[in-house]
Amino acid sequence: MTAAHGSTSSAEPEFAAPVQADAETTGTESGDTGAAFRFQVQPEFHPVPLGIGVDEETFGEQMRVFARGFWGDREDLEPIRRFTAAMYGVNSQQLAAEGTVYQALGIFPIGGTADGSQPPERVSRCTLTIGVRDLDNPDPYLAAAGIAETLDKGGATGEVQLVTLPAGPAVVHVAGSRAVWELPNGEQERFLVRVELWMPFPEEDRLLLLCLSTADVQDLFHYQAVLADMADTITFGDAEEDLAPTGGVGAQAHPFG
Repeated sequence: MTAAHGSTSSAEPEFAAPVQADAETTGTESGDTGAAFRFQVQPEFHPVPLGIGVDEETFGEQMRVFARGFWGDREDLEPIRRFTAAMYGVNSQQLAAEGTVYQALGIFPIGGTADGSQPPERVSRCTLTIGVRDLDNPDPYLAAAGIAETLDKGGATGEVQLVTLPAGPAVVHVAGSRAVWELPNGEQERFLVRVELWMPFPEEDRLLLLCLSTADVQDLFHYQAVLADMADTITFGDAEEDLAPTGGVGAQAHPFG
C-alpha cells in the first residue's frame, strides 16, 4: 500500500501507546447462535474483504476496490492490481472458511512528529486477523487457564501470559518463526513475529482469537501495545444496544506490559 494510506500521527514502540480517538468501531456476529462482539481498531488498519455473506460477483468487486486502494489508480499498475485482488481473494476465502471474521493490513509510521514537521523514519507493516473458534467453555477463567497451560506445555514456542481485560480473562501468546525460501540464487530467510490474544466468550462455547503478525520484528513492542489497546475495547453482547459504538479510547494501563 502506498505511504499515503498511513496515518500522519506518530507511534512510539512502547507498551503504553494510546488508541487514537478516531479509531474504527466494528461489530460482528459469530456462528449461528447470534453471539456477538465488538472491538475498535486504530485508523492505521485497512480492512481486507472476506466475502462473508456476499455472492462471488460482489466479492470480486470488493477485492477490485481493495486492490485499487492498495496500489492507486495508475493505469500501468492494472496487472498488479489484478494479481493482488486474486491473491488476497483466495487467501480471504480460506481464512473465512477457518472462522476468520475480520482481516486488515496495518501501516504504521515509526518516528517523526504528530504535526508532520518531522517525517517518519520508516513505515512498519503488519496483518491483523480476528476469528472465532468452538471451545468447551464451562467457565471463562478455567478455559483461559487451560489455554495458557496448553500453549505453555504443548510445544508452542514463545511467551505465554494470563491477563484480565475489561471483557474478561484472556491469554497473550507472543511467538516468532523463521521462513526460508529456496531461490535460484540461493536461500532467502525471513523472520516473523506474531502476538496472539486468546479470549473465551463469557457465556458461549466459543473462543475469540486475535492475531497480529509482522515481518518487522524490531517493532514487536509497538505491536504489543497496539494489540493491548485494541483488546481493551472488546465487548460481548447479543442485543444491538450492547454493540453501540463507544467512541475513542484514551491511554490507559494495560496488562500486556
